[in-house]
Amino acid sequence: MPVTQVKAALSPPATLACPIVSALDKWVSESVQPAAPRWFNQPVVEIKQISSYSCRQMVGAGPHISEHAFGNALDVAGFILADGRKVMVKDGWNGRPEEAGFLHDIQGAACNVFTTVLAPGYNVYHYNHIHVDLMRRASGRTPCRPNPIPGEVAAARQMQKSKYASHRNDRLVTGSIGSKEKVAVPGEDGEDDDE
Repeated sequence: MPVTQVKAALSPPATLACPIVSALDKWVSESVQPAAPRWFNQPVVEIKQISSYSCRQMVGAGPHISEHAFGNALDVAGFILADGRKVMVKDGWNGRPEEAGFLHDIQGAACNVFTTVLAPGYNVYHYNHIHVDLMRRASGRTPCRPNPIPGEVAAARQMQKSKYASHRNDRLVTGSIGSKEKVAVPGEDGEDDDE
């Protein structure tokens, strides 16, 4: 079965209005499922959500009614792949290169389907999920925050971070004060590496 035809369960089950159900189906079939094999060589079988219908105000936005109160919003916290691997927004957004690449790709794609997309980096309230909704605005604005970047860019940034971290020289960190002799590291002590 082609990946785009693999159905992904929403867990826990969500109460949503019909328009967002259609938008969610479109996003999953046209963006999420095609991105999963590209980054992980397998499809998504489950979408973990942390908020759907909830009669409440917008968090951090004063007295405005949330789109969640109309069943017109969903907060996606993560994805479960066919092999059981969990790709969670909280850890994956700035995590392993393939997770960051996947999450940034699908966030950018969501911006073409939903009228509001808010992801980690937008504000403190969205550190662990991607919020999508179909809010109608008289201005016609369709906020997508933070501004999306291609998955390849996000993955390259994470590769660079992990490359830097793996090349740190922890030999100089002893955790104690003593008479241990400092190990000379070429370039760090003002001497050139002659090798």
